[in-house]
Amino acid sequence: MVNGKVAIVSGVGPGLGDAIAAVLAARGASTVLVARNAEHLAETAERLNGLGGHAVAAPADITDPEQCRAAVATAVREFGGVDILVNNAVRYAPYDPIADSKLDDWRAVFDVNVFGTLAMCQASVPAMRARGGGSIVIINSQVVRTYYPLQRPQGPYAASKGALLATAMHMAGELGADGIRVNSVVPGWIWGPRVKARFERDAATRGVAPQLVYDEVASRTALHLIPRPEDVANAVLFFASDLSGAVTGQSLDVNGGESFH
Repeated sequence: MVNGKVAIVSGVGPGLGDAIAAVLAARGASTVLVARNAEHLAETAERLNGLGGHAVAAPADITDPEQCRAAVATAVREFGGVDILVNNAVRYAPYDPIADSKLDDWRAVFDVNVFGTLAMCQASVPAMRARGGGSIVIINSQVVRTYYPLQRPQGPYAASKGALLATAMHMAGELGADGIRVNSVVPGWIWGPRVKARFERDAATRGVAPQLVYDEVASRTALHLIPRPEDVANAVLFFASDLSGAVTGQSLDVNGGESFH
């Protein structure tokens, strides 16, 4: 599916980032791992290489375009080019109502989610053009589809993800002639360390078992489950691979059927 291809994955860390890198590596892609946590990247690269993969760590802050270009240069130097870019790096907002929020907080969220993603795309496009095409996958969020009144306010985060959805569509139109496809994966809840910790806090506050919180959330989905990181990573694999060779400018929701789009 992606055997012999070179993939850059940003936002590598416990949960979805690690799962995306692992799924791509397991299908034969050489992977360049990007995040700010150099220690975690080194451990992840060592683990993937131990399983027979080809992975290198490229610590970077994606809000710095020069560091994004350095990460791409690592891919070209180590593996000969770039075929796949998965933009998973994310910053969550301070959870303030929009009417009371600070514009500097909005800027901080947009710096990572929008401008950081854009910087990674801009850095990767020349290398993809040199290979005759490629696939850019952007991890979005169900907050662009649904307002969750019982959750903490997510205005800046949701707005940044809405901007990314529009950006992906326009990039797809502009880069299609170069053979570069741009698509978005739109997860809802993802069962991982962050959600598990949140459910445990909610359960402690309510004096109930964490499983009850899980069951309540899962019951809102058609499949009565919360997708795992691997479920979302497999959707990324589809867009990254030749299986979606005629698909661009699209989004694929992975939410267990919590909402339909």
